Amino acid sequence: MTQPTINVRRIAWISSVLIAGTLVIASFFISMFGEDLHKYYMPFAKGCDTCGFNPYYARWFFVPLMILPNNEWAMPLWSMMVFAGMFWLIYRLDINPLVIIAFPMLGQYSLGQVDIFLCIGFYLMLKSKNPWVQGLGICFLAIKPQVTALVIVGFLIGQKWSQLWKIVIPPAMMLLLSFLVFGIDWPVRWLSNTQALPPHVWRLAAGDTWRFALPFIWIPFLFEDRERRMLLSILMMALASPVFGTYSYIVFILFYPKWWTIVLSYVWVVFTPIEPDFAIRFAWILPLVMIIHICYTNWDESWWMRRRAKLANQTLA
Repeated sequence: MTQPTINVRRIAWISSVLIAGTLVIASFFISMFGEDLHKYYMPFAKGCDTCGFNPYYARWFFVPLMILPNNEWAMPLWSMMVFAGMFWLIYRLDINPLVIIAFPMLGQYSLGQVDIFLCIGFYLMLKSKNPWVQGLGICFLAIKPQVTALVIVGFLIGQKWSQLWKIVIPPAMMLLLSFLVFGIDWPVRWLSNTQALPPHVWRLAAGDTWRFALPFIWIPFLFEDRERRMLLSILMMALASPVFGTYSYIVFILFYPKWWTIVLSYVWVVFTPIEPDFAIRFAWILPLVMIIHICYTNWDESWWMRRRAKLANQTLA
């Protein structure tokens, strides 16, 4: 008689759904959950230009936030939408659903953040073969340019002209329409408003690293593989953008689903004895280790190595 096999993946899915359901229920009773949702994103989505800090066109993507009620139901409803989107991406990417227990995902949930839109944009750009859909992905990523600017550049570099013009049309149309709707000077007003961005403990890590990381933002462009270049680009932004929130780490954890990235997302906790109140400033260890790991394991596929090999062959010839 054969012993029944344990379906580990099914257990992981059931566990993840139960965890997500528990967190959604908890949001009914813990008033501190959803601070960013209530304070910034919902007012911004409903028409207050100076309440949020996203580019004005981001409001068109925040349609789900427009319909949320201004009461205790807002955070549970938004949490359900976010978890539904995450589970859809996890299913499409065929990765371990326990990725939702990574620390940045808990940050997404507890703050009421909106990086699910970035995850969708990243997915559309990576997995779609349709240049128009890839362009739509850029529109999603442009919601938080402080997180994704380098990713967009990394994606566009090396595209064939026959594909490139189709890719850039959706974001170009979105930008032109934003000028018609919000005025030609909205970028100036937006940038002026971002000067009032309050300090946040979730941005301490980037605040510590950006001066040292900025000179190395060229590293992703050593790799010809577009997917690897995009992943390295957002990892570099995590270190080189002073306003990159630790909660946004969920984007690269989702698209580089190694078990150790989930574990390492909590490594900052061991620094609590050193920084009892602000140990999260050491969260930069995760993107740094991921950059080192990706570069080390794929160095032979980099543009630099290919270039050296080509020159060596020419010399021998």
